Amino acid sequence: MNKFIIASLITWGASLCWLPLRSQEMLTLSRAIETGLENNFDIIIRKNDALIAENDNTLGNAGFLPTLNLTAAQNNNITDTYQEAATGSVKDIRGATNRSFNAGLQLNWTLFDGFSMFVNKNSLGVLERMGETEARLTIESTVSSIILAYYGIVQQQKLIRVLEDAVALSGDRKFIMESKLSLGSGSELMLLQSTVDLNADSISLLREMANLERLRADFNRLLSRNPENRFLPADSLIPGEMLPYRDILERAKNQNTALQLERYRLDLSTLYLKNMQSQRYPRLNLNASYGYNQLNSQTGFLEYNRSYGPSFGLSLSYALFDGFNVNRNIKNARIEISSGETMLKSADLGLHNEIYKLFVDYETNRKMVEIEEVNQGVAKRNVDVAYEKYRLGAFSDIELRETQKKYIDAQYQLLLSQFQVKRAEIELLRLSGGLERYLGL
Repeated sequence: MNKFIIASLITWGASLCWLPLRSQEMLTLSRAIETGLENNFDIIIRKNDALIAENDNTLGNAGFLPTLNLTAAQNNNITDTYQEAATGSVKDIRGATNRSFNAGLQLNWTLFDGFSMFVNKNSLGVLERMGETEARLTIESTVSSIILAYYGIVQQQKLIRVLEDAVALSGDRKFIMESKLSLGSGSELMLLQSTVDLNADSISLLREMANLERLRADFNRLLSRNPENRFLPADSLIPGEMLPYRDILERAKNQNTALQLERYRLDLSTLYLKNMQSQRYPRLNLNASYGYNQLNSQTGFLEYNRSYGPSFGLSLSYALFDGFNVNRNIKNARIEISSGETMLKSADLGLHNEIYKLFVDYETNRKMVEIEEVNQGVAKRNVDVAYEKYRLGAFSDIELRETQKKYIDAQYQLLLSQFQVKRAEIELLRLSGGLERYLGL
């Protein structure tokens, strides 16, 4: 009878979610992470941004290489010409055609710009590394979300099994009361109360089953899959070895991705200062060209003219006065460096603070798990004893219900603390760059 009740609830819950009952995929955590790394939209976008930054890091974009342009033009004119010379001669030409053709190659090469091109190349290198780091930051965030969502589903399934046990126990209790009432020894009031409790437990079970479907949908979203994709987690939640606080903090100082981004931003501010200082130097350019010119004219002194050949030279420019703008830009750049150093210190302190709070939660919940595992065992034993006494008539409905609630609460608190330990563990690993145990970053 109890199995029938639970099966009916599961079927009902599935129908409420518009999902058919069928065989489901067994999904391991490693496979889920692999799928997320391949398909997650945020990761794909960040990787594309990193590729753009890599493509931009070239000598040509930094200003080391010359530019070479090809130009060509042809002009045609049709004119009517009437001329009277002082000698009395007259030239009257109707529909005269004049054609000109010009072509050339032009080379421009900056030989010296106050070392700005070297600064630009270094800046492009920093931007490329920033793109890679931002992609890594997105990967770490997504992977930690996948892990926590996966284990959240594992714990939710455990909670559902606890509630299934509660429904089964409430169903047995109702059946006992129906049997007693049919024999004339029961109470209709107690039967009604057992029915209310069974319905309440059934509603709780349905609510948590719906929560499980929502968790699955959010998890599929992280993997860029259809929200209706059904699966069963193949791995269980197993807390890792105790993480040493000092090791976590030291690794975070050296490997934290967000902190590394702040360092790169400070590097860019320093390079910007050097770029501004380069404007105090003269600029030396090499200019070279090869031209071809041809003229065909039915009017004028020459009917045909052609010239071609190379030309080259150097140009030197130096700004003697620019309204003190270079000095102003240099001062602002130094202020930006000071702000960058302050932001780096703030980020470092914020990281230390976050790790400390997470480690407090981590230690506390590990200790709570140890206590709650014992408490859960005691609560389970209490339920078994209470149920046997209830069958023999030595335990009241209220006492049985209270014992049952304590068991459910003990199970729920244990599951919650286990998940909180895992959440703190994953966050500590993410902040310290230690998610390599889950993927090869």
